[in-house]
Amino acid sequence: MEVLTFTPPLYKQRYQIVLELVEKFKAKKVVDLGCAECTLLSRLKFCNCIEVLAGVDTDLDLLREKMYRLSPLPCEYLQPRGSPLTVRLYQGSVAVKDPYMLDFDFVSCIELIEHLDPPVLEKFPEVVFGYMNPAIVVVSTPNADFNPLLPGLMGFRHWDHRFEWSREEFQAWSLDAANKYGYTVEFTGVGRGPPGTERLGYCTQIATFLRNFPKSMLPAETKNAERSYKLVYEVVYPSLKDKKILHDILLNEIIFTAETLRKRLMDNCQDSQSKVENCKQKEHEYLQSEAGGEFSATNFRAKENVAMEVYRVGDSIHIPLTKLFSIPKVQQLIGSLQQLQEILKATDRIALNSSGSAVVYPIYYHESNTEVDCDED
Repeated sequence: MEVLTFTPPLYKQRYQIVLELVEKFKAKKVVDLGCAECTLLSRLKFCNCIEVLAGVDTDLDLLREKMYRLSPLPCEYLQPRGSPLTVRLYQGSVAVKDPYMLDFDFVSCIELIEHLDPPVLEKFPEVVFGYMNPAIVVVSTPNADFNPLLPGLMGFRHWDHRFEWSREEFQAWSLDAANKYGYTVEFTGVGRGPPGTERLGYCTQIATFLRNFPKSMLPAETKNAERSYKLVYEVVYPSLKDKKILHDILLNEIIFTAETLRKRLMDNCQDSQSKVENCKQKEHEYLQSEAGGEFSATNFRAKENVAMEVYRVGDSIHIPLTKLFSIPKVQQLIGSLQQLQEILKATDRIALNSSGSAVVYPIYYHESNTEVDCDED
């Protein structure tokens, strides 16, 4: 019999099912039970809807070895998430009720239950469906019906498997748990066999449980009960919800824009007399607009022809806030022109003119008297 291969690999197909369900239901708090090497968690952390991501496993040494796979990447500090994300790893057993696990709305158990000893497996439904009571639970396990298609297989697929269920056995177990704890369950799988073997089902069988009723309310003493899980690792990802990070990103964007405009304007300057007179006239108009009163979006709109111009005044260029606010990335980061001005007023990284209507950015190098500011192309 030929070796049976799956493209993509079977584990990636299982993880893809979880990722799609998380995105479909916009799950905010997700826990992976039996997270092992944290491979699934390292993919889930890129789901923007998730705000709390946790993994649970009994193997403390493995968690400590693999936990750094969940650390933020350098690029995630340069381009922070729009939503907050906290990642935690716990050492604990799925047979134990722990208050740490009460607030999750999505639970994944990928290739876990077949590793559980009978006493632990017996407690699994009560802990996961009854106590944790999330909105969605995804459970995957090998399909024993498919095993005859795996060449050279003698016994179970892995030395640590306590059992491998047929589709009938898995569906009976799943339906029993669903009926007892108020869930609806749907069955699917990943890993198709060769043509003509469809009767054997998928290589991996998957059950997706959806809670039928609002989350059950537990007594306060239950939520405040002693915690038996051990927190092994915790990291908070940089996010634009953090005002300091948001302001830093915004200021970096404005400084980058100011430097780009300074270079472009100075490179485009010409020393002809007509250009000099034209620039002086526009600078006069700009300074006149500065004298027209305090900053306001209404004033800027009324002086639109002047307000979007960038001019040199002495040894600096002045960049109106209306021009900066017209940059799409700036608009994504901040909600209004007024907010932009308030942030710039509160920082010492950027200087504003006296009316607070423009950023004042130094030219840095000496220019001759004939080299004055000019229009953008």
